Amino acid sequence: MKVSIGSAAKSVLLAGCALGGAPQVHAQTNPDASLGQSAEEEYENEAIGEPIIVTAQRRSQNVQDVPIAISAFGGDTLTEASIRDPRDLTLLVPSLSMQAGTAASTTSLFIRGVGIGDFNSNTTGAVGVYVDDVFLGANSGKLFNVFDSEGIEILKGPQGTLYGRNTTAGAIRFSSRKPTDYFTADANILYGRFDELVAEAGVGGPIVGEALTFRAAGTYHRRDGTTLNRVTGNQVNDIDRWALRGIIDLRPTDDLLLRLSVHGGKSTGGARQFQHRGQGVDFFGNPATLPDGTPTDGLGYADTDDDIFAGDYNVEGAERISTFGASLTGELQLGSVLLTSITAYEQVNRETLEDTDASPADLVVAYYEDRPRQFSQEVRLQSDDGGDFNWIIGGYYFHDELKTDNAFDLLRSLRDPNDLLGTFDPVNSLGLLRYPYTQDTDSYALFGQADIPLTERLTATAGLRYSHDTIAMEYRSLFDAIGGIAPTKAYSDVTVPILDFSGEESFEDLSWRLALNYDLDETLVYASFSKGYNSGGFAGGASTDLVQLQPFGSEKLYAYEVGLKTEILNRLVQFNAAAFYYDYRDLQVFVFDLTGPIPVQRKVNAGNARVYGFEADTTIRPSRNFDLFASITLLDGKYEEFDAFGGAAFSGNRMVNAPEFSAAGGVNFRYPLGAGGDLKARIDGSYTSSIFLFPDNDPVSRVDDHGQVNARLAWQNASESLELAMWGKNIFGEKYITSYAPVITSDQLNYNDPSTYGVQLILKY
Repeated sequence: MKVSIGSAAKSVLLAGCALGGAPQVHAQTNPDASLGQSAEEEYENEAIGEPIIVTAQRRSQNVQDVPIAISAFGGDTLTEASIRDPRDLTLLVPSLSMQAGTAASTTSLFIRGVGIGDFNSNTTGAVGVYVDDVFLGANSGKLFNVFDSEGIEILKGPQGTLYGRNTTAGAIRFSSRKPTDYFTADANILYGRFDELVAEAGVGGPIVGEALTFRAAGTYHRRDGTTLNRVTGNQVNDIDRWALRGIIDLRPTDDLLLRLSVHGGKSTGGARQFQHRGQGVDFFGNPATLPDGTPTDGLGYADTDDDIFAGDYNVEGAERISTFGASLTGELQLGSVLLTSITAYEQVNRETLEDTDASPADLVVAYYEDRPRQFSQEVRLQSDDGGDFNWIIGGYYFHDELKTDNAFDLLRSLRDPNDLLGTFDPVNSLGLLRYPYTQDTDSYALFGQADIPLTERLTATAGLRYSHDTIAMEYRSLFDAIGGIAPTKAYSDVTVPILDFSGEESFEDLSWRLALNYDLDETLVYASFSKGYNSGGFAGGASTDLVQLQPFGSEKLYAYEVGLKTEILNRLVQFNAAAFYYDYRDLQVFVFDLTGPIPVQRKVNAGNARVYGFEADTTIRPSRNFDLFASITLLDGKYEEFDAFGGAAFSGNRMVNAPEFSAAGGVNFRYPLGAGGDLKARIDGSYTSSIFLFPDNDPVSRVDDHGQVNARLAWQNASESLELAMWGKNIFGEKYITSYAPVITSDQLNYNDPSTYGVQLILKY
C-alpha cells in the first residue's frame, strides 16, 4: 500500500503541521551534563512541561535558551519510537536524511541537503557522529555504539567552534547512560516479525560510595532475512549483532572526575542483497529487452516479479564487522574554570562479500576489507561560574590510519571456467580488479567561543577555529588473472599492475561563528553567520587511471540563519522556527563516471551550490496526559556551477538528498488507571517529497515521495517499573528506494525495510 498525499501517513502529519510546525524535542534530555553534576540533575524527570536540558554549547541549558537549531530526544522517546541506530533518526527529524547502501556499514547522512553520498571507507562525511563526545571517523563503526542511550542531540549547520572535529552539515551527539551513586537496573526486550529479537540491558551503581561508581550495558539484535533468494530458497538480508559497554567513574576529590569507558561489538549478519534493474543495453550499447519490452542486463536477465523482497542471487553475501574502543575523560574543577581532557581510541575490522550485480550471474562480485585505527585527543578550558559571560577554548588532535584491500570480480560469467588464464583480458575488464590502499590522516585544530552580554537581554556570540589536515595516500590497483572472491577470497601471483600511486596533501582553514540573540522572556530571537569546512582528500573507489586519484579540494559552507524559540502558557505550547541560507562552495560530490564501459566511482568538487530553507516545530501539551508534535522542513537546494564528466552540465539541478518538503509528527496519549497504572498510546509518521540520489537528476536515481506510519500501545504499572507494549513500524508497508548505483548494464537498488510488528517488555529498577 503506497503512502501518498491523501494517505494515512500524511493525514497524521498534516494534523500536527496545521498546529504550526514540528517538534525538534519531545522529551527532556540531558545527555552530557557536566560531569560534576549530581545524579538528580543529570537524570531530570521527563514530565510534560519541564524544561529540556541539552549541552550543545558544552554547558547544561534549556534547549529553548540555545541560539542554535537543535533536535533533541530523551532516552524514553528513543525507546518508544524504536530508534535503534542513526538511520532511524530520519523518522523523527525531517531535515535529516540518509542513503543506506549496505547492511551494517557505510550509511551516508545528510542535514538540510548537505552531505556526501560516498559509501567508500575513507569518507569522513559532512555530518559528525559523536558518542560521549568522541568523534567516530569510520563509516562502518557508527551503528554499534548507539545503545543504552540517555539522549540524542542533532545540531544543524556548521559545527567547529565548540567541537573537536569540524563539519559542514551538522553533528549528531549520542550520550550513553552514565554511572550513578545509587543502584539502577533496566532491561528492554522486543520481539517481532521475522523472528526479530532486540534485547538491551544495563546495570549500575556504587562500588565505593560516591568515589567509585560503574555502569555496564549491552545489546543484542537479531532478525531473520526479509528477502527470499529464489536460487537457494534461503531468506537473506538478516541481522545478527551485539555490543557491550562498561563505564567506571572515579572521583578521588570533589573537584576531580576520571571516567573510563570501554566498548566493543560484532556483526555477523548477511551483506545487503540488492534488487536488480536492467539498463536495457548489452555490453556493446545495443538495446536489450525481453519480448514484452522489459529492460534486461547484458546477459539477458531481468527480475520480473515486481517483488522487492525476492531476488535471484548466485552469491549470498556476508558481512563481518568487529569494533573496539576506549576513552578516558578527565574533568578538573579549578575554581570558576573547568578543565576537560578526552583521550580516545577506536578501531574497526570489516569484511564484506557482496553480490553487487544482484543477479544469478557473475557480472560483478565485490569484496571490501577495512581496518581503520583512530586516536583522538581533545583538551578544553571553559568558564564554569554560572555567570552571563561564558567562554571556552580548546585544542583537538585526530589521527586515523585506514588500511583496505578491496576487489571487484568483473564479468566472470564471460570467462571460460576451464581456461581462466587464457580468457584473462584486463583491457576489456575480464578479471579480478584489486585496489588495496592505505590512507593516513592527521588533523590539528584550535577553537574557541565566547558569549558576551551586551545588555540585560542582548547577547553576542563569537567563535573561531583554525584547522589543519594532512592526508597521505598509498594506492595500488592491479588485475589478478585467476583469483576469486566468491565464496572466499583467494588471490594468485599472476597479476598485471595498473597503478602505483603515492600522494600527500595538506589543507587548512579558518572558520567562525558570529551570532546575536535577544531574550524576550518567553521568546528567544537569534541571528547567526557561520562558516563550516570539510577538508579535501583522495577518492577511495576502484581506480585504473591516475586522473581518478587526483586530490579533491576542501569544501566550505557559509551559513546565514535567523530563528526564534518560544514557549507560552507555562510551556504548554512550544514553537520554534528557523530560516536559513547556505552559500556552499566547492562542495564535495560523489558520482559515477559513466564515460567508459565500466562505472567508475569518483569524488569531485562540484563548484558552488545554494540552499534556501525553513524549519518549524510545534509541541502542544494541553495536559500531562496528551501532547501533539509536528515538524516541517522546506528546502530549495540547487547546484549553481557543476560541470561533470564528458561535458555534462549539472548546473541548475537539484542537490542530492534535498527534498523540497519533509515532515514528521504524531501524538502521545496517556490514560491513567489509578492504582492499575497507565495506558499509553503513540502514533507517529514521517513524509518526504521526491529526491534524487545523484546530481545528474536522471529519472533512474529519483526516489518518489514516500511516508511511513508507526504505532505503539502500552500498559505501564503505577510505579513505572514495568511496561508491556504492542508496536508496529511502517504499518502500511510503504516501499521506497534508499540507495542506487549503476553496475555493468544493470542498476543496484536498495529498499527500506518492510512493515514489522511485535511486542515489547521494559523493566526498570
